[in-house]
Amino acid sequence: MMKRRLLSLCLALIAITFLNACKKDKLQELSLVDLTIKLENPPGLTDIKLSDLKVTFKELNSGKESTTTNVSDGQVKISLADGSYDINLEGNITYQLDGKTITGKTRAYQSGVILKGKQQTQTMKLFLYQGGSGFVIQEIFYTGTVTPEGKQYLGDKYFKIYNNSDQILYADGLVIAQSKFFTTIKQDYKPNIMADAVAVDAVIKIPGSGKEHPVAPGQSIVISEDGINHKEFNSASIDLSKSDFEMYYEDSDDVDNPQVPNMENVYSKLVPNNRGYAAYVLARFPKGSADFLSNYKYNYSYNETFDGTIYPIDESEYKIPNSWIIDAVNLSVQSEFQWIVTDPSLDMGWTFCGKVAGDKSRYGKSVKRKVLSTTAEGRQILKDTNNSTVDFEAEARPSLMQ
Repeated sequence: MMKRRLLSLCLALIAITFLNACKKDKLQELSLVDLTIKLENPPGLTDIKLSDLKVTFKELNSGKESTTTNVSDGQVKISLADGSYDINLEGNITYQLDGKTITGKTRAYQSGVILKGKQQTQTMKLFLYQGGSGFVIQEIFYTGTVTPEGKQYLGDKYFKIYNNSDQILYADGLVIAQSKFFTTIKQDYKPNIMADAVAVDAVIKIPGSGKEHPVAPGQSIVISEDGINHKEFNSASIDLSKSDFEMYYEDSDDVDNPQVPNMENVYSKLVPNNRGYAAYVLARFPKGSADFLSNYKYNYSYNETFDGTIYPIDESEYKIPNSWIIDAVNLSVQSEFQWIVTDPSLDMGWTFCGKVAGDKSRYGKSVKRKVLSTTAEGRQILKDTNNSTVDFEAEARPSLMQ
């Protein structure tokens, strides 16, 4: 009898302990953080009025999204479960500038915000947003192809630049640059220039005096790595012999097609990263390449940690001011993504080919900008919200692949 009573008592204690543990876990799961976001207005504007603001919070581990329109006196208030969040704000703004009242769109963005504890305060910088209506990056084919034997093939990557406006634009002087920093490696670079410029390690430019290369509305130009018919060497590749421009470097084992004009090599060699770890920007230099090379050096430092040892690193590259940049696209892979390497005013998202590092399924795929609408005349207007996550079709079939 005594043994039965002891057994019953033990079972009861185990049940109580289990229930308390479940309650504790549930309370931990329901732990909320009272978040206050202070909005910092764009500089140089007066008499600012915000309206129709919507803030979206995406928890990165669960993928769950929460939204709020509770914005007053320049502050956003919401209670959220602790976690890691991407925060995206969109809305309307009215302001005074040079004696004029202007109404437009405003945005703010922060990535990887860690929420924990009972209360937390964040600051987000608002920036003005206007959808692009000029040249945009239409497509980037950066993955390359493989041969029928399964070997990686080189030289068949390309960029497509599209005239998203309703008038003739001239491609002379357009610059394509590759970011120095990767979206898959986050360091504390000092000075941090991202709010003002993009650090780049390779720059090419379309030649011309100003009006030599017209691009009609709804038309595009192709800038290829090697402007040849690659299908002659790899049946799974692309014919790029009709490219508008090609990249050519005399000091390397490069192929120069005399029928395709060469890009101007401004700085280093632009070889698109075939895993998609970099960002690409489209820009114009107000005073030309020589001025850029003379006045826009970027000297920076960071600490590299290896096996517990910290190594101070000093490096030097170039920087392109954000005000010169027409369009930007961040690339990454889902398993490795750490951050966007442009200011969110240029690009708030990223697109991809392949979901893990070294994903062999990425070959033969590109990222292509989505079509927003088509005019009565049949001209396509491409989607350009400065958010590559929503603007681009990821893992698309290259438009030049037949």
